[in-house]
Amino acid sequence: MKRLLLAVALLGLPSAAGSAWFLRASPSPLAEPKRLYDAGNYPEVIARLTPATMQKLRSEDLKLAYLYLGGSYEHTGRRGEALGVYQVAVKLFPGDATLLTSLAALLHEADLEEEARPLYEKILQLEPDNAEAHLGLAEIDRSLGLLDRSAQHYEKALEKMAERANVWRDYAEVLLAQRDARTAELAVRRALALSADVDSWIDLAFIARAQGRLDDALTALDKASASQTPARAGIGLARTLWLLEAGRNREASAACEEILKDSPNEPLARWVRGMLRLKAGRQESAAKEFALAAFATREAPFTARISAALLERLKGRR
Repeated sequence: MKRLLLAVALLGLPSAAGSAWFLRASPSPLAEPKRLYDAGNYPEVIARLTPATMQKLRSEDLKLAYLYLGGSYEHTGRRGEALGVYQVAVKLFPGDATLLTSLAALLHEADLEEEARPLYEKILQLEPDNAEAHLGLAEIDRSLGLLDRSAQHYEKALEKMAERANVWRDYAEVLLAQRDARTAELAVRRALALSADVDSWIDLAFIARAQGRLDDALTALDKASASQTPARAGIGLARTLWLLEAGRNREASAACEEILKDSPNEPLARWVRGMLRLKAGRQESAAKEFALAAFATREAPFTARISAALLERLKGRR
């Protein structure tokens, strides 16, 4: 205390109680922008963090200012301006993983993968366990068909993102694409335990079908339908097709008619109806359904091709 009082005296400053202002830390210049950012008042953050204001900030405050400003531009839909902010920021602070992550994520969302990848790789050089960088690379590698690398990055990301259902679900989809249905099921069930959403139920349905468990697949599709109102049209179509595949023809017919009642020209439903009538020995009626489905060359090219092939086969029998 004597040293402090001596320093105050030497500086010619007020001592004792009058020097209390000297002992108090000055408020952070970013206190108000932070409060506004946390409150979601992004336009006001942008208004306050002007170039003149930014020039007065010290290094650590300036890093935060760039994050608040870039984030505010993102939240207000001004992605181009956010990109410019982050690009300037990483030039000034090339070793800051948080700023690099913000820029990489924005580029990745814009499908600029060739620019995002080297940034994610640089982040991992700085922080080998950075979950966001691993996730970004997992998604990029998946889009390029590099499934082994994608799975490895998902595994690293999940070490810190174990509570994120969507990451478990995406990992399950990569595993299914690798034909590892058993491990994919474990992953998607982890996703469902965190959030029983429609996409995870659909993934579980496809995983069960890949293992030949059609009844389980259909049960999962029913769960998907129940978790979304109104249910997606694709769920009903998959259910109809899988009922046919499972030999549950009566249920398949009822599901098919339900779809055609709302969408009379649905090609896949027409094909299913044709197959059901063919199984019942009604070849002429089946041919009419295949002919209608064969017209859908633009909206359902695969269904149109197989319908046309079946139609030709039926004509050859006459």
